[in-house]
Amino acid sequence: MTSIMAACCALTCAADELTHWAKQAQNPLADLIRIPAETRLDFGYGHKGAVNWTTALTPSMVSRISTDWNLVNRLNIPFKYQPGRTPGEKDSFGLGDILYESLYTPFGSRKISLGAGPAFQIPSGTDPQLGTRKWSAGLAAAVNAETGPLVFGLRANQLWSFAGDNHRPDVNQTRVEYWFYANLGNGWWIGTSPVNTINWEASSDKRWTVPIGGGFGKIIDGRLPLNLKLEAYSFAEIPDDLSDGSLFFTIEYLIPENALFKR
Repeated sequence: MTSIMAACCALTCAADELTHWAKQAQNPLADLIRIPAETRLDFGYGHKGAVNWTTALTPSMVSRISTDWNLVNRLNIPFKYQPGRTPGEKDSFGLGDILYESLYTPFGSRKISLGAGPAFQIPSGTDPQLGTRKWSAGLAAAVNAETGPLVFGLRANQLWSFAGDNHRPDVNQTRVEYWFYANLGNGWWIGTSPVNTINWEASSDKRWTVPIGGGFGKIIDGRLPLNLKLEAYSFAEIPDDLSDGSLFFTIEYLIPENALFKR
């Protein structure tokens, strides 16, 4: 009987550990290193109704800058295949613009986490159609809350261009991502995390991109926990009906402090 109780306790602890890692993965301000690769497929894209493909590497690392503060450093490095959006526009493949965000957040574990700091976008697009050709800067902020099995929050940034190709439109764009996750136990979760964008330089009927949908995921146990995500979204609003819907698949390694050096 004792051995059975011990085995049940071990299984419960393992499940609780997986749920802990799921909540950490869902919090962009959590104190860990992330190495995610997100593949996005946009279906019915452009005038050809083709598939637009993007794989983005979005590594994130937390640095301790004082006894009271952490700095969350996050990059977004997109690689794209983009079919022509309008008749006469060629297909493009290559690197898009790179985004860097640095969020200052109070040190320590808490039910509500807050972070804010600067954001910069580098005109690294290897093709004119894949980037803005503008240097941009602005502000970024995030808030995350946790209660029981639920994790929810919001992350936003605002970018304005300040240099670059004078023949290209200025950058004045807001990006808002909100999330709501329900953790089901043993590392499983369901939820939604759409990214909404507002291009303030566009006309009012082409300004908003508003996806609607969600998905599910699972934490895979190992020396380094692995977060697997599958999400699907349609669009309540998108400029020029550019796409019918999107499918996301993400593989994300979660690296706790000193994990690479403990063994």
